[in-house]
Amino acid sequence: MDRRLLAAIAVQVPVMYLREIRQDVRYALRVLTWSPGFTSVAILSLAIGIGMCCATLSEFQSIVGPPPGVRDPAALATFHWSLASYPYFERYRDERQAVAAATAVLGPVPFAVAFAADKSAKAERFYGHLVSPGHFSTLGVTPASGRFFSPETEKRGMPPVVVVSDRFWRTRLGADPHAVGRGLRLNGLMATIVGIGPKDFLGIWPGFPADLFVPATCDASVAPELAGDPLDRPDREIFRVVLRLAHGVTSPKAEAALNTIAHNLDRENGVPSGRDGKGRALRLMPAGAIMYITPEQRAFVNAFNVALWALVLALVCANLANLLLARGRQRRREIAVRLSVGASRARLVRQFLTESVLLAFAGGLAGIVLAYAITHVMSSLPLPSPAPELDLRPDFRVLALTLAMALAAGVGFGLAPALSSARVDIGRTLKEGAQAPLRGYRRFGSRNLFVVCQMAASLMLLLVTWFVALGFLNTTRLNIGFESRNLVLISLDPVRDGYSPAETAALFSALPDELARANGVRSVSLTGSVPFASLTSDRANTRVASPAGDGAGGQVLHSVFRDRIGANYFATLGVPLLGGREFEGRDQRQKESGPRDAAVPAILNQTAARALFGGENPIGRRIREGERNYTVVGLTRDVPSGFLVARPVATLFQPLTAEWLHQNPAERVTIVLRAAETRGTLAPVRNQLASMHPDLTVFNVRTMSEDLDRLNSFVEWQAAIFVTLGLFALLLASIGVGGVTAYAVARRRKEIGIRMALGARGRQVQALVLKEGTVLVTAGAVLGLGGAFAIARAFAAYSDMLARSFAQRPGSPVLVFGAPLVLAGLAMLACYLPARRATKIDPMAALREE
Repeated sequence: MDRRLLAAIAVQVPVMYLREIRQDVRYALRVLTWSPGFTSVAILSLAIGIGMCCATLSEFQSIVGPPPGVRDPAALATFHWSLASYPYFERYRDERQAVAAATAVLGPVPFAVAFAADKSAKAERFYGHLVSPGHFSTLGVTPASGRFFSPETEKRGMPPVVVVSDRFWRTRLGADPHAVGRGLRLNGLMATIVGIGPKDFLGIWPGFPADLFVPATCDASVAPELAGDPLDRPDREIFRVVLRLAHGVTSPKAEAALNTIAHNLDRENGVPSGRDGKGRALRLMPAGAIMYITPEQRAFVNAFNVALWALVLALVCANLANLLLARGRQRRREIAVRLSVGASRARLVRQFLTESVLLAFAGGLAGIVLAYAITHVMSSLPLPSPAPELDLRPDFRVLALTLAMALAAGVGFGLAPALSSARVDIGRTLKEGAQAPLRGYRRFGSRNLFVVCQMAASLMLLLVTWFVALGFLNTTRLNIGFESRNLVLISLDPVRDGYSPAETAALFSALPDELARANGVRSVSLTGSVPFASLTSDRANTRVASPAGDGAGGQVLHSVFRDRIGANYFATLGVPLLGGREFEGRDQRQKESGPRDAAVPAILNQTAARALFGGENPIGRRIREGERNYTVVGLTRDVPSGFLVARPVATLFQPLTAEWLHQNPAERVTIVLRAAETRGTLAPVRNQLASMHPDLTVFNVRTMSEDLDRLNSFVEWQAAIFVTLGLFALLLASIGVGGVTAYAVARRRKEIGIRMALGARGRQVQALVLKEGTVLVTAGAVLGLGGAFAIARAFAAYSDMLARSFAQRPGSPVLVFGAPLVLAGLAMLACYLPARRATKIDPMAALREE
């Protein structure tokens, strides 16, 4: 009997509880339907906030998330900004106490790929990686078809083989089920496809995707980067090493073991140990991320995104709490009636929570739809070259976190209004009807506290987002220093087309004259990099020595950015020289491996000249890079040197030679061509190249204006995201202040009627109503300014980066004074509308109301 009773209770109690929950849900749906304005505003504000947070989180995951297809990415590590030679890598790989497996990666490297066996077939350019034979086993990647590399099969002297990505197999090989065993012509040589990678796998760092994987043991004729036998030379530090740490081994323990190996190898190879005698120190960092990102960069990106999420969610939740609290006050009579007929206060709290959870759930779903729309638009935007592969679609973890945030907002910020609404004096409420008693004005009530928090969070978000947006927008208004109209860019890669150094030198000499004969061409030059489009031209890539300026006769080292250009380069761009001359054809024919005491001509920009020689004339002066001497033959005006690099960078220009290109086969050559007008010039130029050099692969043909527009569209979109966040902050703050003011007018309707019956004027009533809004706006603005400056201090590194990149100061008066004034003005406008309506109240009608 007792068992049957317990069983019945165990069944009936959950059923009764679920029945009550269903009743709560049905009643909540009816109540929300009766108030479409309140419901729409609540869901809309939640949707925008949750959608922006979801999109931001997806963008963050696309940078620091784990690479798809890699097993246990948390166990992978790499050296912090350090490259290694192949002999060093082999010794690191054999340290089995700390390292379970290791791979060496060189890339991304370009390949000229032809899909037909015919040598005359036109090649296309694709990027790939040169990897050690144990690459895929180290990453824990399994092939979708065929096999991967192994030390037993990929040995030196073996026929060329290649593994292609699933993306390459689908888009370029037509998803051919018999693709394994087919041949591809890589840089003019046939290679056999031995495997196809798993879906979505594009390398260890797919932020810079690889579609082709070639073993590092292949011949240099397949990959010119392997010229000079780098697999046996300990001084060729060109490989990035990725380690899979042994189980239970921490990064500090692995660092100690690897540093011991590195120091022993340094002694064996006669590498200087430095002043302190300790030699180089290797630092490990996690490698299991989509982008190559340091722990400091990851921590900053994480902290910045969390700060944005917190501010946006604070705004959304405060607005939701204010709406629920005001609506609960309006339902005092309903609550009193339900309490008088036997409803418990706990049941009423549960009912209010059910309504807020339904709102949060609906807002979360709408936010996910909005996030998909935002990320879809972001994914379709052009990116600067080289284009990273970023998957911005929200994944399951992002969606789950988004819904969890929405439900937490509904429960957490719906609880306070629910508890406040349930504390109703039944007798007084039923006796007074819908009107509240004429009691003193509560200056620091819960609603006002929420509004002050809203104002503070809005101002902080406004300052942070608009500061970033202004920095981005400033890059689109930069004066690039030359006329971009009618400037055509054409990329070539003669090394991968099989040109020898002598043939490349002949090509460099002939191309400018050949193309100058095409219709509409005014001037032609060559360069090793695309003007203005570099992402790394603010980072020094070499050091040069110049005489000390104190007369002591010593040498001073300076870090500069080195660029390679051809003859007539500045004249083609339209950048005037301030002194000296440009490079000539004979400068490009000069041997890089010539006598060390022979001075090679060089050109400096103004910033480099000031850094190396102060205010003195640099023309004819000598500088030194390593063991190579240079004579400064020209001085050029400063122009912005790269994308998102506003300030001039000290730049050393050296002649673009065929020997340098073959020594650096990862580089490419770009033809810079000034035309009379673009439309009628491209076709003759293409025909001229095809007729004179049919074996030359031409790619990335575009105008300079198209290149800049592509970069600017990306920057403008990034700015638009932050501007949208700022506008959203303004909107929510206005809704919060205006809603509270409107509610205060409704609550004090009888009081206002009495004041007007006693002779109060409209302006006095307006001032009475605006007083509350002014206090709230002022308090929120003061707290918001303080919080914004605190955030600026917390993100000092970020502010420095913006100041360096955008020439933008964190304490800009436009932002410090403009943002609070805009926010306060909009908030006071939101207060003014209900205040104006208060002057329209009919005193007699207000006094007769129940």
